[in-house]
Amino acid sequence: MFEVNETKGNLKVACIGKTAEIWNKQSFAKEYELLEGNPLESTAWENVDIGFLLADAERNEDVTNLKKAVAAAKDKGIPVLIPILISTKPVNVSAALLTINPENYVTESEIYKSIYYAMKSINDIACLPGLVNLDIQDIMSICKDKKSLQFSMGEAKGKNATISAVRYAMNKMTKQDEHAEYAETDILLNVTGSEDCLSMYEIQEACEEVYACLENNQGVIIWGASIDNSLGDVIRVSLLLGRK
Repeated sequence: MFEVNETKGNLKVACIGKTAEIWNKQSFAKEYELLEGNPLESTAWENVDIGFLLADAERNEDVTNLKKAVAAAKDKGIPVLIPILISTKPVNVSAALLTINPENYVTESEIYKSIYYAMKSINDIACLPGLVNLDIQDIMSICKDKKSLQFSMGEAKGKNATISAVRYAMNKMTKQDEHAEYAETDILLNVTGSEDCLSMYEIQEACEEVYACLENNQGVIIWGASIDNSLGDVIRVSLLLGRK
């Protein structure tokens, strides 16, 4: 029998500098609660299970405040903290950083939609009923002791939908960072579909395809699946990579 994941997480989003105004203009922003209080103060992070910090490297002040907010959240000891920086180059922070290169997107709206999908995928892992037991602990294991994160998602339907979705996600990841090395990369793989379309067969297909794409990877691959009946006949594959 499948094991149902009923883990819940208190997810909050904190925006720094110019990202606050842009984020709030997006139609999907209302799906997630904003952090109450100043993200640079540790008291604001009390009772938060999953925290996203969003900043743009266009202003040095915002990068500095991002680092301060990371320190404040870590001081409170929240289980999962994912800082997201819109930047053309990586920046060192004291947590695994998800960098979004704006040069890979045509419009500003596409950048923020990509960020939304990363948040949604992680939230789904923590909160949606699952065919296998993925939870906050698995997300923590991918982020722990890592310098950087990379996220990608693929969707497909029809014949070989799962394999097509994995390949799409992997190709998109390669385009985002063509110099990326996967030799020591920990991977969180989540397959999402409706109850009618998702089975252990599709999950196994996804795992085998990821292993094939990352043939020389020596890291850990954690896999699971979530049920989302709104997807209809679409299979969605999400990949969260953590690099040391």
